[in-house]
Amino acid sequence: MFILSRTLLCLDLGSQNIHAVVGKCYKGSIEIKKAAETVIPQNTYLDGRIEDFEELRYSINQLLNVNKIRIKNTVLVIQSTSIITRDIILPATDRQNLTNMVKYEIEQFLPIITTEYVIEYAIVDELQEEGLKKYKIHVAAMPKSMADSLLNLVRECGLKPFALDTHFNAVSKLFSREISINGERLEQGKTAAFIDFGHNSIAIHILTKGKLAFSRIINLGANLIDKEIASSFHITLEEAETRKFQNSNLDPNDMVEGSFDSFNSVIRSQVDIWLSEIQKVFQYYISRDRGNQIDGIYILGGSSRLKGLQKYMEQSLNTKTNAIDQLDIIRESKKAKDFSLREYINAIGGLIRNE
Repeated sequence: MFILSRTLLCLDLGSQNIHAVVGKCYKGSIEIKKAAETVIPQNTYLDGRIEDFEELRYSINQLLNVNKIRIKNTVLVIQSTSIITRDIILPATDRQNLTNMVKYEIEQFLPIITTEYVIEYAIVDELQEEGLKKYKIHVAAMPKSMADSLLNLVRECGLKPFALDTHFNAVSKLFSREISINGERLEQGKTAAFIDFGHNSIAIHILTKGKLAFSRIINLGANLIDKEIASSFHITLEEAETRKFQNSNLDPNDMVEGSFDSFNSVIRSQVDIWLSEIQKVFQYYISRDRGNQIDGIYILGGSSRLKGLQKYMEQSLNTKTNAIDQLDIIRESKKAKDFSLREYINAIGGLIRNE
């Protein structure tokens, strides 16, 4: 059951687009009142860093004005390789002592000064070691300068900062409860990998027993496919991106033996690199603890729209793979109809506030 929340605006700053949702959690479901997106101008925002403050502010304000979004309380959701994450094990204790121990341990593990970082953590498991109760804790540390810059952006857009969240936490909150994906119940006892295919990167979030167990960012994205298509067929990057979605087909069942399709061959060569890196991440996760495995894969993000990607991945990785097209807990108003759910997962997860 969700904590009953007020209506919020959630802005997901991706590598290519801003996705906005207006909604709230209510009686075990998430009500989406509005959903909208806009492209982020080039050289404006990169990996969590604001490169052109005024241009980004203008883009957000245009998105809000065009879509008549008036809600002020705002959750900002981001992803950045500058966010440090670690799993640590500490003795079970009260919240205040735990907070102090987390900060101390992180300083020992990492060459950082904790006062220069915003540190958040979540208890993901309870353990017994030598008769003592301990917590397995997932810690995330964001540079304070980055957090301050992002929160200032929200204020300068005339909005009220409500929370600053991350993609891995948003995905974890959304899928750590009883939920059906495409009409099929997500089994909390099994391990699922949620793979977010973005423009500049691929994020992998692994949940086991309904809790985030592992998260990694791969610095490969659909922009590399666009560049290869543009170079191979002597077209602009904009034309390459359009053709990529219109003409691609990676479905193994549609491949004719002995035939050669130069366009899809370019796409497959890049996707094969993606899958090789994803397989390395899986192998590393599996090697960490006895019993670790990947039972299923769910794909999301703009580049998951490549035709046939789901089946191509399933065959290549030998693991059941599904695109996220429907969630049973989502309730849409008439003003939020016909939006691509898999591109709004991070924004929707950001609406869930557990504090």
